[in-house]
Amino acid sequence: MIIDFSIANTYSIREKQTISYEPTSYDESDKLHYIDVEGTKLLKTACIYGPNAAGKSNIALALRFYLNFMAYSFYSSRPDSEIPLIPFVFTYDDIDSICGEFDLNFFALSTEEQRYVKYSYHLKMNRKQIIEESLSYYPKKLPRLVFERRMQNIEWGASIKGAKKALEDIILPNCTVISAGSKTNFTVLKDVFTYMSIRFKGYIGVYSDGNISQDLLKKLDEDYSLNKKATGFLSYADFGSISEIAIRAEKNDTNNAGMNENKNIKRRATVIHEYNNKKYPLPLGWESAGTVRMLELVEPLVESSRSSMTIIDELESSLHQDLVESFLRLFLELSKDSQLLFTTHNQAFLDSGLLLDDEIWFCSKTNDGNSVYDSISDYTGLRKETSRKKLYQAGKFGALPNIDIQKLKDLFNGKSEEK
Repeated sequence: MIIDFSIANTYSIREKQTISYEPTSYDESDKLHYIDVEGTKLLKTACIYGPNAAGKSNIALALRFYLNFMAYSFYSSRPDSEIPLIPFVFTYDDIDSICGEFDLNFFALSTEEQRYVKYSYHLKMNRKQIIEESLSYYPKKLPRLVFERRMQNIEWGASIKGAKKALEDIILPNCTVISAGSKTNFTVLKDVFTYMSIRFKGYIGVYSDGNISQDLLKKLDEDYSLNKKATGFLSYADFGSISEIAIRAEKNDTNNAGMNENKNIKRRATVIHEYNNKKYPLPLGWESAGTVRMLELVEPLVESSRSSMTIIDELESSLHQDLVESFLRLFLELSKDSQLLFTTHNQAFLDSGLLLDDEIWFCSKTNDGNSVYDSISDYTGLRKETSRKKLYQAGKFGALPNIDIQKLKDLFNGKSEEK
């Protein structure tokens, strides 16, 4: 489970920004919002508000990038491949020299300890190579170093045993020790890789063109339980009398020998509607945007009881308010130790009772294009009964669009400003 994460020099984020799942206080009456990990309370959700182009989606994209890079860079990198880092570019001249930074504090299951322990991970890199990388863990109160890396030089903690030279020999400048360590017998590295690769369920973006990811279609095709729950979810959420979601797998026409077999398969979904004892198959692309969106949101609910982390951009996209609130309520009730990070424009959440002050974050952009983030809990003197929505609309938390209506009128009326 994520305790907190920090990002710098990535997308629109220049200065180090931290999103924390640690609550500032604990209220037993709100216990559905918390995870208990070895006596430490963590929040299940983090919700980010902000005007368009302020960067609320960028911190979600950055987290996705770093979690994937942390776990899979060894498998996706060639010795000469460039790291797909998108750095903050507004105040720098040489894009290749800009170093993105990522810090992650989290709990993961330790094979040796047979319990959850805390880990601290640090990563600094540019588009050419990893500059710094380190991992520590806390079997007791004090941290123990697993490794500390400077470029290709690695210093190992005193308690770490194993074929260190063999691991060092396979680590590329553009892949992480965590990712490469998954191929070795280093228990602590395999624990972290396994936990991150199984726990992180990916990124759900804004709905577009009736398509959902091939990843989800593959799961619906191969996981009967998930498919049945998705079918029932759509029916019970009043999307029509849906009796089946049929998945058809087709081989792509390709001459690329040696290509991954899964890449050669394209899956298509058909939604079976049933009215008056007759079945009517409709391609998923013919369904409403809301139907597709709800189908995407099934997996986080199914995985909520299995320790998962999901990132969702604009949660409310194409959905009625009641459906979005039902999704959040279900997630809070079903999840044991799962977490969400999601962005939204939906101000109704602020007074819905579905989010605590600690779970609500606001994103603003400075004059030099830097995105900054703070939580309602950072503001003091707020009474519990005061409407957060009204405070937000009054500008108390910033993160509102600055719209000059008069200039817009002048622009579209053909009036030009004096230079």
